[in-house]
Amino acid sequence: MFIISVGIMIYLIRLKNIQKALYTLDKEFLEDNSVTLNEAFILYSLYNKKTSCASYLSNQIGLSNSRTSRILENLEIKKYIIRRIGKPDKRKMIFSLTDKGREKIKEIQSRENKYTEFIIRLVKMIKEIITP
Repeated sequence: MFIISVGIMIYLIRLKNIQKALYTLDKEFLEDNSVTLNEAFILYSLYNKKTSCASYLSNQIGLSNSRTSRILENLEIKKYIIRRIGKPDKRKMIFSLTDKGREKIKEIQSRENKYTEFIIRLVKMIKEIITP
């Protein structure tokens, strides 16, 4: 029989609360910005690097190549990014922001205070778990 101590259960509940908070952030972020957090991560990666290939973006944001590919397709449909064939290697696709994509980043940045407050609350929740 497997028994979990009360102390461990309290930590698990706190971890579950962090998971709920992250889910809420993801949902609110989508409602506020019409893009998911993962889409925003890619937009910001392209904003900072100007152009990039899919594998670099996958590594940057920690997602699988297939998940990144779907996100890139969604961003293309929304006209936030464009895809070009690589010059040295024609098999490689290079992605960059459109003007609409740069505007989306400015729109997200205008709500920065809301997300900063959320991150501060989240850090406090994490500290409750790691502080004895």
